[in-house]
Amino acid sequence: MKKKLFLYSAVVFAMLMFAGCNPDDTTGGGSGTPDIVAKYLGTWHVTDNKAKLNYDVTIERNVLYETKVVLNNFAGLGSHVSGEVVGSAVVIDKQTVSGYSVEGTGSYSSNTLLKFSYLLSDGIDDEMRDATFTR
Repeated sequence: MKKKLFLYSAVVFAMLMFAGCNPDDTTGGGSGTPDIVAKYLGTWHVTDNKAKLNYDVTIERNVLYETKVVLNNFAGLGSHVSGEVVGSAVVIDKQTVSGYSVEGTGSYSSNTLLKFSYLLSDGIDDEMRDATFTR
């Protein structure tokens, strides 16, 4: 009888110990999955080589999707585009903003360096651009 009581107590104790454990929450949303967009968030200073422009882009979290971001003032157009974080890249699928068609990819190099290659089109001329984002 003592063995059964001891075994029962040990099982209950183990269950209580595991019930108190929570998975690591790195998203802030409670899902326990890694926050893959966090390293992209914030204000980036941009040097757009083709256009010889300098401007700032602010990258924010898209609150509706865990892997998507909003890039404000992308290409210096004053509007925003949507991007999706895939591995170490931000992919901008083709979309229209401020009368221009935009699509491209940004590669994450470090916490202070992000390099974008993108196509900007006004419907007549297509222009391939390379932009360096730093902070």
